Amino acid sequence: MLAFDFDQGELRRIADEFDASEKDLRNAYSRALRRTAQTMKTRARKGLRTKLHLRTAAELRRRLQGFRFKRGNDMGRVRMWFGLNDMRVSAFKGRASRTATGASFGGQDFPGGFIGRNAKGRPTIKQRAGSRAYPVKEARMPIDDEAQTFIEDEVFDQIEEVFFHYFRAEVRARTIYGVGE
Repeated sequence: MLAFDFDQGELRRIADEFDASEKDLRNAYSRALRRTAQTMKTRARKGLRTKLHLRTAAELRRRLQGFRFKRGNDMGRVRMWFGLNDMRVSAFKGRASRTATGASFGGQDFPGGFIGRNAKGRPTIKQRAGSRAYPVKEARMPIDDEAQTFIEDEVFDQIEEVFFHYFRAEVRARTIYGVGE
């Protein structure tokens, strides 16, 4: 879980610039926080798809689904959750190949694995779940280290600029144009 604190002095300075009331400030903060969370989620999904070489963004969409907005006595906070568990081999671009000890995909070896087809008919790597012939499960590749590094370094590096862009636009819209009254 990543935590971010925005400079209260900068928030107050923007609010004073547009002569915003406390109500306008709180509402603008809430909306800017929601919009920032949505933007960060979208940037993470698009960036991770290319970084991890995924076939589609659907797999990531399920993992970046939720973000919670809570407002208590303070201005509010948003919590984002990223599912960084191992992903199925068939979600990645590439081709599986047989090796002497099993199978490999994307530079990772799967000892005892074999090439089979998934439910969609796409070739993938399967592994036996036990010592018997069945059940057979699709192999999974780890993504947590690479994804965590990308999210922290590339996506959330710009969170303050994005937040203050949205906050300034919201305060301006609420004070000058009377939006939200």
